[in-house]
Amino acid sequence: MHMASLSLVVLLSLSFSIIVRTASIPLPSGYHRYSARNNNLEWKNCSVGLAGRECTQFEVPLDWHNDTAGKGSLAIIRYPATKQPKLGTLFINTGGPGGSGVGDIGASPGDTFMQQTGGNYDLVGWDPRGVGLTTPRTACFQTRAEENTFWNGSIAQPSLFGPEFRGNFTSQTDLDAFYEKVNQTDTLLQRIGEQCLTYSPNTFQYVGTAATVRDMVAMHDILEGPDEPINFWGMSYGSIVGIYFVNMFPDQVGHVIIDSVADPVLWANRPPHESFGNTFESAEAAFDGFTKECANAGPSKCAIAQQNSTASSVRQWTLDLIDAAYDYRQEVGPSTLLSSSIVRGAIFPQLYTPQTWANLSQQLYQIKVALENPASLNTTQAKRWLQLPESIDSETKRYKPRQEPTSDQTTPYNYVYEAVICSDAQDAGDVTTKDVFDNIVNVTRRISPTFGPIGIDRFSRPFCHRWPVRAVERYTGPWNKTLSNPILVIGNEADPVTPYINAKSVANTLGSSAVVIEQGGYGHPSLNMPSNWYDLTVLNVSTTTYPFFLHKSTISAIQKYLIHNELPKKDKLCETSTKLFVNPLVANSTSGVAQ
Repeated sequence: MHMASLSLVVLLSLSFSIIVRTASIPLPSGYHRYSARNNNLEWKNCSVGLAGRECTQFEVPLDWHNDTAGKGSLAIIRYPATKQPKLGTLFINTGGPGGSGVGDIGASPGDTFMQQTGGNYDLVGWDPRGVGLTTPRTACFQTRAEENTFWNGSIAQPSLFGPEFRGNFTSQTDLDAFYEKVNQTDTLLQRIGEQCLTYSPNTFQYVGTAATVRDMVAMHDILEGPDEPINFWGMSYGSIVGIYFVNMFPDQVGHVIIDSVADPVLWANRPPHESFGNTFESAEAAFDGFTKECANAGPSKCAIAQQNSTASSVRQWTLDLIDAAYDYRQEVGPSTLLSSSIVRGAIFPQLYTPQTWANLSQQLYQIKVALENPASLNTTQAKRWLQLPESIDSETKRYKPRQEPTSDQTTPYNYVYEAVICSDAQDAGDVTTKDVFDNIVNVTRRISPTFGPIGIDRFSRPFCHRWPVRAVERYTGPWNKTLSNPILVIGNEADPVTPYINAKSVANTLGSSAVVIEQGGYGHPSLNMPSNWYDLTVLNVSTTTYPFFLHKSTISAIQKYLIHNELPKKDKLCETSTKLFVNPLVANSTSGVAQ
């Protein structure tokens, strides 16, 4: 079995590129919410571009405990095993909420997952409730223009990047400007819930994670039979799906991998805004990784480095750029394309994907040039600098600035991200919008001075204390069930949104039912900076010549687990083999500028 050195930076972005947005999707043929459910799976060849895959719709009760609520229709894709013997079905969820499982298994991403699993599993992905080709859908507006009019540039608008500020939010002027928006934000958060319930009535209470887990179990029971163990690989939000699954159905656990792990206690048992601090715990470490790797690469490969640059000098150059954008915004006003929040928003999503860091350095350099020559901001090229690269996945691309044209100017944002997070969340209690603002300031000062304010939108938790519904079924633990088969837990050393401490905590809570791998590297998930020193014993290759390949790789550990049901004997550290800033910059396109 050959594991190509493919980067999921690009492949996962391709997977999400075929998400179909709400307004353009017809209902499944013959679908009616209250008609009898069809419990069969009738596989057909998928559309063009998905060769070798099979697609179908699967009907499920909206409320697994109340059939009178009607039914939903899930879009499913299967990539049949390419080798015998078949070891079962492996369900895959690469994150969100809002990522398309149909996209995950489509085209190149599915090929990569097939390689990584050895070809012995049928790979199955699905569009969870509210996503893509699945019904019900979580739309709140008919058009993008209607949505933009509603938010009117508010700092809570999905896809924007939070408030303007210098330093770590200690300026009284910045604080006053921030807190002046509390009442406006509070009103909008109440109104958006009302708007969503009006536009998509009797829908949002049915899109929680517990329902998604039950949907997966139902699919498995038809595909493999109720007596067979369930195999699952979840990343990012997919780790929450995995944690819910193994604790809701501990006796049905087969091979389960969770990567880039979210904290289930913060997710389900605490007010959502309290998770900000945990979310940004390693964001500065990931940012330091970017500055360190840039300095090490030097000016020939990193556009903001000089010959004698250090990580500290590159970091300071970048912070100075953020401050310069702040000053420019204060001088010109809100009509400008550039602001400190947009520069932060250009950096932060690309901390997920270290293999885009060379491009990020060029983007930052060009922003510097634009600030020194403001007339250039009106050019098409400048507008392109402010767009996230195509290698950024859907979870982060939703945050690209909306001031500029994209390929779709009519379809509004799908509010499944907010719907799932808030549906799973603890009831709001006495939490106020002022409490949320206070916590953002606190996290910015104590944990992540560079990125903390992105939390006003970035993770949708500010919505939840005003969100009008919770899921009809919420799972709130326990989180320490004894499992029928131990699981593999993976965390990156410097993951910008799911710190390694989460992976360690989840594994410790599960005790002997879990083993954790700490991968030494950056990004989110671990596959975005792969550790792919192959374990040649798994690949049936002699290790006499290459003994150093043994037991060094996250990917080899995944292979051993999925193919041979072997886990590391104890928690282990796997170093990454991925090189960053590999290619020289194109001549005359940029030059080093960091001091």
